[in-house]
Amino acid sequence: MDRGNSLPSILEQKIYPYEALIVTHRGRSKLPPGVDRTRLERHLSPDEFQQVFGMPIAEFDRLSLWKRNELKKKASLF
Repeated sequence: MDRGNSLPSILEQKIYPYEALIVTHRGRSKLPPGVDRTRLERHLSPDEFQQVFGMPIAEFDRLSLWKRNELKKKASLF
């Protein structure tokens, strides 16, 4: 059994436009199917991630959890 080939498919996440991922108080249930609600930012394209957060994904990942959560709240992705 080759488990190495299945790992990329597990980690691969579908990309959606920012507008489809924005969370409002009334729109919490209107997210696209299969979206990881706790990691909405991972469904952005790298270019759109840069536009929304002002930094690349790798830099965002180096931030502390509280800082990432604050940025996600400001971007309505929390």
